[in-house]
Amino acid sequence: NGTTMPSDLMTLSLTRRTTTPANIDAVELRGIQTSDRDALATAYLAAYPPGVAATSLNDARQEMDDTFTGEFGALRHDLTRVATFEDRPVGAILVVGKSIWDPQLHGPFIIDLFVHPDVRGMGVGRALLDDAVHACARAGDDTLSLRVGEGTSPAALALYTRAGFQQH
Repeated sequence: NGTTMPSDLMTLSLTRRTTTPANIDAVELRGIQTSDRDALATAYLAAYPPGVAATSLNDARQEMDDTFTGEFGALRHDLTRVATFEDRPVGAILVVGKSIWDPQLHGPFIIDLFVHPDVRGMGVGRALLDDAVHACARAGDDTLSLRVGEGTSPAALALYTRAGFQQH
């Protein structure tokens, strides 16, 4: 159509970055497991405004299945984390080795970061993001990127900006 939309791509430079991941007593971060699928689908569906990320729990389950099978790129298991509260998965940061939408980008790409509304305001999103940034820096990655869009809350955008992500 000839009109250029402002870019929704954000990148964080990890060069010479030293971070200490946030620690929240009530929340545990761990690696993702396929057995997390249903709980994560529930959190994913609840985390976004109706119809933005998924229209139903079955849609959300399909999104999780597609994530596990690499439809959005190969998961970086050293960077992907699940947040649990009282042993229940309540959020996740899903990171792939390379964006399938942005061939010019090199380095890891956050395909999603979501937190169940029940635990919002506890710092879960910040802990997930900090953990991924710390793991990227430790692994020697130069950058970490993500896209913001229709479902990105003002709180999430503020989180990314505070962490140092810059729009292209």
